[in-house]
Amino acid sequence: MSAKNSKKKNSLISEKSIELLQYRIRQEELSSRIYLAMSMWLNNSGYKEMAEVWLKYSKEELTHGDWSRDYLLSMGVQPLTSELEAPDQTFTGIPQIVQLSYDHEIEVTNQCKELASHALKEGDHMLHQLALKYLTEQVEEHDKMQRWTDELNVYGTDKIAMRLLNMSMKDDK
Repeated sequence: MSAKNSKKKNSLISEKSIELLQYRIRQEELSSRIYLAMSMWLNNSGYKEMAEVWLKYSKEELTHGDWSRDYLLSMGVQPLTSELEAPDQTFTGIPQIVQLSYDHEIEVTNQCKELASHALKEGDHMLHQLALKYLTEQVEEHDKMQRWTDELNVYGTDKIAMRLLNMSMKDDK
């Protein structure tokens, strides 16, 4: 079902805005699945603390998708339940997971910037507020991923460093 088939009922929201919000929901759900796959790999590889942190990230992403769902519903538009592709299930180690997570958050930030730019272009200040909420969240996401990247760069990636990094994540659960 396309955005056009989602029964636009409100003149306050454009078809393009509906399309972007449906996309945002899909991308947040995909982010959740990516982090869930990473969490399961970490857990299965013995990194229990990191697995719990990535599981928490997975759950947070679903909440972010709810922001767009709630917005659409408030405009009288039924959000779509989209089919999602399966994310990668295997990884080479913690450094790859951290790098993939970092890269993914860059991609999501660019998507949120596009939503904000669209809202400004249309003069849709309500949608712009939602886009700013997403962008504010992205600052927090980047802070987390930058910290893990910095720790890998400072302490290295040998087995002892990976164990210490895993144990240091107890505070982030």
